[in-house]
Amino acid sequence: MEPVERLKSGFDYFKKEVYEKKPELFKELATGQSPKMKYSGVGSAIEYAVIHLKVENIVVIGHSCCGGIKGLMSFQGDGSSGTDFIEDWVKVCTPAKEKVKELYSDLPFEEQCAKCEKEAVNVSLENLKTYPFVQEGLEKKSLAIHGGYYDFVNGVFETWS
Repeated sequence: MEPVERLKSGFDYFKKEVYEKKPELFKELATGQSPKMKYSGVGSAIEYAVIHLKVENIVVIGHSCCGGIKGLMSFQGDGSSGTDFIEDWVKVCTPAKEKVKELYSDLPFEEQCAKCEKEAVNVSLENLKTYPFVQEGLEKKSLAIHGGYYDFVNGVFETWS
């Protein structure tokens, strides 16, 4: 089975065995999340995975009701948010925000955020290609990168290459 198909199959299992059995949890997650993780050296993890572990696939997954994306879409970009690190962290996806604001300015804010959640995955995929070891793997066809989106409000998972 292809890696992306295995991922989708795993999601189908998760949907039946977890998502559908805990609707109250996912309803709560739809109102916002509070992850305990701090920003880390993603580049070093990717480099290790590609060079030393010889991973063949990288999947970047966004998710519905993302607080980071909501913050990005809300930030004025002038440093007035009052945060020391969050604004700088989410600014990485400014191209996604700009694209969504240009193409979907007529949509309500929440729908713009949903569009940006997916577009931020595309920005991340493009950023991955800037790592020389990722670029080399793509050129040699020893590595593939994929985008994914988990909509836990509706229990849907989608992927793209």
